[in-house]
Order: sequence, then C-alpha cells, then structure tokens
Amino acid sequence: MKSTAVERRAELLRLYTGLPWQSARRRVEVAAPGSLLIPQPDADQLLLEARVMAALAWRQITTLYPWGIEYVDPRPDGLLIRFEADAAEQRDPDESQALDLAEVLLPRADEYSEIKGVPGARTHVEDGQVVLRVLDTSASVILLGLDPEEWLRAVSAKDQQMSTYGMTPCHRNLPTRLHAAERPYRRPGATAASAWLTSGLLRRVGLIRTLGVPLYVTGWLGHHVNGGERWIIDPEFAEGYGATSHRRLSALLAAPGWGLPLSPLNERCNCHLPPGYSDQCTIVTGGPAERPGVLEVRAIHRRGDKLRRIQEDRPAAYAAQQQLARSVPTWVDRWLERGGSPVPNTQAGAFTCPR
Repeated sequence: MKSTAVERRAELLRLYTGLPWQSARRRVEVAAPGSLLIPQPDADQLLLEARVMAALAWRQITTLYPWGIEYVDPRPDGLLIRFEADAAEQRDPDESQALDLAEVLLPRADEYSEIKGVPGARTHVEDGQVVLRVLDTSASVILLGLDPEEWLRAVSAKDQQMSTYGMTPCHRNLPTRLHAAERPYRRPGATAASAWLTSGLLRRVGLIRTLGVPLYVTGWLGHHVNGGERWIIDPEFAEGYGATSHRRLSALLAAPGWGLPLSPLNERCNCHLPPGYSDQCTIVTGGPAERPGVLEVRAIHRRGDKLRRIQEDRPAAYAAQQQLARSVPTWVDRWLERGGSPVPNTQAGAFTCPR
C-alpha cells in the first residue's frame, strides 16, 4: 500500500496516464501541493488532442496497448504520447506504427476538399523527437517511440500512396501555411463542442488497463445529441479485476480533481450471466449542459471458450498483454467510495482527494 500523500498521488497519476512509476513520482514531487496533475489544456490544445484521439480511435494495425499507447504525459501547454514498438504479431508485415500514424494524423485533402487527418497539423523533428504542431497556434503533441528517420520515410511513402487515391498532402505542399481545404476547420467557432470529452479521454488513457488484460480497444463517433457528440469505445479485455471493473473505470473517469465532469445516464450490466451469454456491460455517462457530450463504454469481457480461442490464436501477443493489466490498489476503491462516485450502485460520501 502507498502510505504517503506523494505515493498515493503518484499511484493515481500512474493509473490515469500509464506513466512509469518513477516518472509519475517525479511529476508529483515537483508539482505544487493540491495542484491538478492532469491539467485542462487551452482551446487550441484541446482541439488538437480531440482530433488526435479521433484519429487513433480505430487503429489499422495490431497493437498490444490500448490504441498502441504505452502512456501519456499531460501538461498545461502540451501532451506527450509514448507509442509502443511495432507488435511482434502484426497482421500485415508491411504496416508499422510510423506508417499508420503518418496516414491518420497528417492532413490530406480529397477532391471534394474534405480533410483526412488533423487539419493544420505539421510534424517536425526537434531534438530527436517527432512533434506534431498546428499552424498559427501553440498547440503541440510529442510523438515518442518513433524513430525520426523512419518517420520521414513513412510520411513520404504515405504521401505517395495517398496521391494515387487523388489526395493532396496539405502538409507537404504548404508546410508553413494553411491549405484552402484546411481553412474552414480553423475558423472561429469551428471547435467541436465535445472536444473536452475526447481530449480528456486521451489524457486519461491509462484507465482502460484497469479493466483487465487489454485485448482490443476501438472507438468511434456516434450520433450527435443535445449539441454534443456521442463517443463510443469498445474495450475488450480478458476476465478483469472483479465483476464490476467497468463501474470502477467509470468512477475513476468521473472522480473530482482527476476525472471529467461526467454523470451517469444509463447502465446495463451482464456480469452475472454465465459464459455463453452476453459478454458486454455498457455504461453511458454525459457532461453538464455547458459541456455537451456523451461517453458510452461497452466493456466486453472475454471468458470461457471465447477467451481460449484468443489465447490459442495469438499466444505471444496474449502473454505480452497479460503483463499490461494494471492492478488497482484496494485503497483506490475505498477512496472512490468516500468520494461518492456518480456511478450506479456505489456508495456516496464526502469527497477526499489524496494530497
């Protein structure tokens, strides 16, 4: 058990972001007492992160970590994302992290002036790191885990490939200014109303691993509701830590001082059903009126014959994924109970944030 206030805060930061223990502890030690360790970014940074999360939501390559992200390091003026190395059991040996990210992050315009990728984004190699920046703003995301030379080769290869589909590489043709097709996305008021939710999820991506052994995680944008967006994520995991691990995930996502302003809207739990019935438990939460947006988490827990087939089909990948599951200390559950997490069937009380 973590006994000091610094250790407890570091443990929570590790759970939320996936940061290694020593890195999380150093972040806490240099932070002011009681300060937010997952700060809210400004409007430009918020929008960039939301669009990056949307681009990563449905990876086209095999990854071990959820969305291929080992950890994130959220800062007031930027975000660092550490991507895993290429998986040993790739479906397509010609694909890689660099190629997939070069395709989904960099902006390219089609014949109808629709943008695929992040509008206004340009990448630079700075101090040996790949940095994604948005023109005319201070917004940036550092992409760790990518070799700069491999990244540049991947960008060139994807530009050439996408050009055969009639796509114009905005980032290459106009490296220092916006392409005409990008300008509508940068107009005042173009910020997505639910960017706070998508960015907030990316800054707390480590929480997905609290569900159990991560198998696959996908996400997509559903229909708009009440002026906001409905984001759906499907974390698929093996067994999990207790039958209600999806409730703990929602509790952590909504914890004051650490999570997001989310309140429960609906829940459908099938944990009590035996193997062979529904493996999915769904929790829907939404933001307040001034922050429109809905998050639907469809937690799919594989067990019985379905899990055995996964273990037999990809034994090396499954063994590696077993090492990624993040055990949640019992004191965290007690902390959530004292905090009165806004999740069905949990206790309520006065919130006490570890400081």
